[in-house]
Amino acid sequence: ISNRIQASISSKDDLSIRQKTASNFTMRIRRGLTCYTITGLALFCLLVIYMSDWTYTVAYINNKVPVHRPVVRWADHQHMLDQSKSRIMITYKGRLGNHMFEYATLMAMAHRYNMTPIISSDIAILDVFNVPTLQGDTSLLRNPVVYIEERAAKYYPGIEKIDPRRDAYLVGYYQSWKYYDHIKQDLRDKHFVLHDSLQKAATEYIKNVLKERNLLGATVIGIHVRRGDFVRQRVKGFTVAPIPYYYRAMAYFRKKYRHVLFIICTNDLVWAETNLDEGSDIHYSHETDGALDLAIMINCDHMIITSGSYSWWAGYLVRGEVVYYLGFPQPNTKIGNETVKEDYYPPYWRGQW
Repeated sequence: ISNRIQASISSKDDLSIRQKTASNFTMRIRRGLTCYTITGLALFCLLVIYMSDWTYTVAYINNKVPVHRPVVRWADHQHMLDQSKSRIMITYKGRLGNHMFEYATLMAMAHRYNMTPIISSDIAILDVFNVPTLQGDTSLLRNPVVYIEERAAKYYPGIEKIDPRRDAYLVGYYQSWKYYDHIKQDLRDKHFVLHDSLQKAATEYIKNVLKERNLLGATVIGIHVRRGDFVRQRVKGFTVAPIPYYYRAMAYFRKKYRHVLFIICTNDLVWAETNLDEGSDIHYSHETDGALDLAIMINCDHMIITSGSYSWWAGYLVRGEVVYYLGFPQPNTKIGNETVKEDYYPPYWRGQW
């Protein structure tokens, strides 16, 4: 009897072991299938992202208006060009505002001497403006003559002696309205044309502010408050506009127009909201997208600018009056010695202390 009982127990144990083994095997298969499915879906998503346009993803992450950079490659258009024409390029130093100075000078010289302009494909203006100019690198220049400016914000007369029979390479910042004021309308209408998404966002922004303030039909004046690095680098000659400057400039427009709206854009919102005025006709932009702020200011009727190239271009591209701060740059400093104010500020702008 004991043997039969033992055998019976052994048979049950063996059956149990078999059942557990089969169950574990099934679980492993299921887990394996689940893992493969998840891994496959993840790889598929990565492939879709890789093959898709990153524009909207990157813009969303960085809280910016999505734009598509214009791509006008030299290689794609060279067969349509007159190869006998001389070519011209320029260096790109600094950031957006500086690049705009350099680009404008390049276009002006290409227009004056009937040359083919070429720009780098990585300049900052491509993120803001839908420029039509051919893109390439300096290898496209054929034994060019190099023209180096004397001072960053002083008109360089050597620009008037460019040899139109030779390729040219301009070196410097070229920060003077005198280089390109003769093509100002072309710059506004054909070159510094905002990307459609930025233009739409800017006009809707202004329209919504006017509606919220019950100021539909008011004259819109943009104000740019530049601080940040300009506060920290006074020894170089950078200066920031004092508080009274803003009040005097705003008073000028309040006196001139019956209904106004001031839109203040700044890289130091805390300082601006703490030190400048509040009221039904004043709105502070809380945008962190510098391209959108620039688009908003360009779409205003008039501008009050302070210091720096970004502020300068907001003034140059606006269609109305411009008030600028007379205290920039500080005399007898590195920046001050580089600047001739008559060359830097257009004579039709209104200077204000």
